[in-house]
Amino acid sequence: MSSRARIGLLIVALAIGLAWFSLVASAQEGKPLITTPTPTPRPYVPAWLSLQQPQNPGRVVFLPMLVKDTGGQDNNPDSFQYVVRPGDTLWSLALDFGRDLDTMSCVTRPTGDDAETLTPGRAITVPALTDLCYTVTPGDTLAGIAARNGLSMDTIVAVAWNGFTSQPYEVVPRQRVLLPGVRTRANPRADRRIISQAKDQWAGSPYPDWRYGDGQFIWPVIGTISQYAHPGHWALDIAVPEGTQVKAADRGTVLIAGWNPTGYGFRVVIDHGNDYVTLYAHLSDIYVEKGQVVGKGQVIGASGANGNVTGPHVHFEIRDFGSLTDPLRLLPQR
Repeated sequence: MSSRARIGLLIVALAIGLAWFSLVASAQEGKPLITTPTPTPRPYVPAWLSLQQPQNPGRVVFLPMLVKDTGGQDNNPDSFQYVVRPGDTLWSLALDFGRDLDTMSCVTRPTGDDAETLTPGRAITVPALTDLCYTVTPGDTLAGIAARNGLSMDTIVAVAWNGFTSQPYEVVPRQRVLLPGVRTRANPRADRRIISQAKDQWAGSPYPDWRYGDGQFIWPVIGTISQYAHPGHWALDIAVPEGTQVKAADRGTVLIAGWNPTGYGFRVVIDHGNDYVTLYAHLSDIYVEKGQVVGKGQVIGASGANGNVTGPHVHFEIRDFGSLTDPLRLLPQR
C-alpha cells in the first residue's frame, strides 16, 4: 500500500472517530457526568439479612434474629448514643440496633404515660446487649429486684438513667429499671424432653417433607390477648398458663429453635415457604429442631415466661415478605 493510501485510510479513521465522538456528545448533552457518589455517614446499622419486597423493590426490610442470634458480631454490643430522627419508633430502633423492644423501653423515661414517646432531635442512650430493662410489678422492691438479678442496690442506683437520687429508693408498678449486665446470666435448659412429629395431612402422604404452608394460619395457642399489635409492637402477646402447648400456625421448616439472650428467651422461627415467617417466643421448652419440617398444628413447644417478660405468655409474630404485620389480619376469627 502506498504512503498516500495509508494517509487516506488514517484520515477516514479519524473522521469516523470524530463523528462517533460528536454523536455520543450530542446524545449526552444536558446530562450530568457519571461520578462515584460520596458515602453519606449513617448511624450504626447491623448487617442483618435484608430482603427487597417484590411490590416495593426499593424497600429493604431487616429481619432481626431470623438467621442468627443478635449476640453475633453484626451488632454493636455496647451502649451508645443516638439522636432520634423523625419517624423513629421504639420498634424500628430495636430492629436497627439489634435490641428487643423491651430493652428499648429503657431509653426514654423510667415512668409516666409518655415514657415510650420518642422526640426527634433528642439524644438517647441505647442499652448494651447485656443490659435488661425490667418493668416493675406490684409488690416489687428495689432490694428484691437487685437480689433476684444478682446485683447490689448500689449498682442499680449508679445507673443515672434510673433516676434514683436519694433514699429511700422506692419503685412503683410499670416503672422501668435498667439492670446492667444481667442478661448473660440466664441459664437456658440444655436438653429437650421430647421431639414432636408432624401429624397433618401431608405427614401421611407420599410427601411427608412438604415444606410449604397453605397460608391459612391457625392460632398457636388459645388464650387472652394481653397485648395487641400496634406501632412499636407488631405481634400478639397471648396470655396462657406456663406449660401450655404451642402449635405451629402453618406447615413449614424450622429456621431457629433455641435460646435467644436478648429478649425472646426460648423461641422457634418457622419459614412457611410462601413468603410468610412466624415466630413463637418465651417458650419454657422446645419440641422441634432446626431444619425439621413441621406440620400445621404440630406442637412445637410449651409456653413459658423466660426472656424479657413480666408474666407467662406467647409472643407471636407473622412476617409477610419480611415485614412484621398484625397477626389478627391473618388468623381466623375466634
